[in-house]
Amino acid sequence: MKLLLLGANGQLGQALLKQLQLPQQFQYLALNRSQLDITDISAVATVMAEYRPDVVINCAAYTAVDNAEQHAAACIAVNATAVGQLAKLCQQYNSLLLQFSTDYVFNGQSNKAYTEQDIAAPLNVYGRSKLQAEHFIQATCSKYVILRTSWLFSEFGHNFYRTMLKLAQRDQIIQVVNDQFGCPTYAGDLAAITLQLLQRYQQQGSLAYGIYHLAGSPAVSWYQFAKAIFAAHQLQVNLQVISSASWPTLATRPANSVLDCNKFCAAFAISVPQWQAALQQLALGGDNHMASQEQDCNF
Repeated sequence: MKLLLLGANGQLGQALLKQLQLPQQFQYLALNRSQLDITDISAVATVMAEYRPDVVINCAAYTAVDNAEQHAAACIAVNATAVGQLAKLCQQYNSLLLQFSTDYVFNGQSNKAYTEQDIAAPLNVYGRSKLQAEHFIQATCSKYVILRTSWLFSEFGHNFYRTMLKLAQRDQIIQVVNDQFGCPTYAGDLAAITLQLLQRYQQQGSLAYGIYHLAGSPAVSWYQFAKAIFAAHQLQVNLQVISSASWPTLATRPANSVLDCNKFCAAFAISVPQWQAALQQLALGGDNHMASQEQDCNF
């Protein structure tokens, strides 16, 4: 089975590439943004025609949430328009499309975890672009799995986990909001589960196609997540609670973006990953990638 991995230099792309480089039964072509810009539809079409992948894994994304408010056209071009074109190509070549979406498709006003049946009403450009991609895929592609995930962290790229560790080195007050709740998700766990889905697809020739929520457990606030990061690394820091109102950002973020993953667990008999275990492993193994180049386009 031939895989095409797009966005291989992003956070999730690097985590997936790490999994694919383990002894596997897959042939794969992994391309980063400099090798293939997914907004260049003619270049993407050429790669699809020449490689003819059985599965396309799209990790290419514009994920600078605040920057997207000022550069909406660029965000939509990557996250929505390009994905719509990719979905058409996947349909043309009968390729399975694995797409990653976000908890930010919801407005955060619910007092419970969001299911796939809940109405999406994004508050920011980034969330709207990812939701638009979902609609394009559903309208165009018959073989797809869209995984909505949240609060991705890892040793790769730019993410909250690495930001907290860098701030801890500066011996200063660290203020983190305690009124936004979500599900931290380790990119390595998401990548490993994605590989399980690919193995199942190879064995069975199909999957239960559709949109699924797949995020770590348990749900916490950003402050609680920061506290857990410092505890895992045994770091003593001056961590203070702050409200979202006192920490204005260009993009409005949902107060509650907790994802209910029961549909995914039932469909694939795979348990939700526990982010605290991953955090402990990262702390034990050290972060050997802190000096690696950070990308604007990582998940």
